[in-house]
Amino acid sequence: MLDLLRDIENELDDGWEAASRAELKDAEETRRAVARVARAFAIVVVLLLVFSSERLVTWVNGFEVGPLQNAVVALSSTWHEQMSKNGFDAPAHYMDEGIAELRRTEWSEVRSRLDGERARTRNGVGLLRGMLNDRQG
Repeated sequence: MLDLLRDIENELDDGWEAASRAELKDAEETRRAVARVARAFAIVVVLLLVFSSERLVTWVNGFEVGPLQNAVVALSSTWHEQMSKNGFDAPAHYMDEGIAELRRTEWSEVRSRLDGERARTRNGVGLLRGMLNDRQG
């Protein structure tokens, strides 16, 4: 998108002064959208670094061998140890356990839970209607 903006600028003989207000507005909206996406991406990366440091260690262990790669592996291992020590890896473990439990769940169990929820909803609706009928009567 930024390349498109540069192309528009280069196509104009007088530079940005000759651009219409609509083009300038579009360019500003594009810059804002790119900035929002960049901020969202940065936030996600920070959250993953904090709450999923174990996956970070797994990922960097796949790097090739070399002095820079060894330093990155050592830093990520230290980072993970500190996160574990301070309890920041608990949400990731909690989510992993929940996902593992969902994977172990059989369809018959899901159907029985859904049927139970349907029955409970019907009973609740009946109770609510009964209360409304009592008030009106």
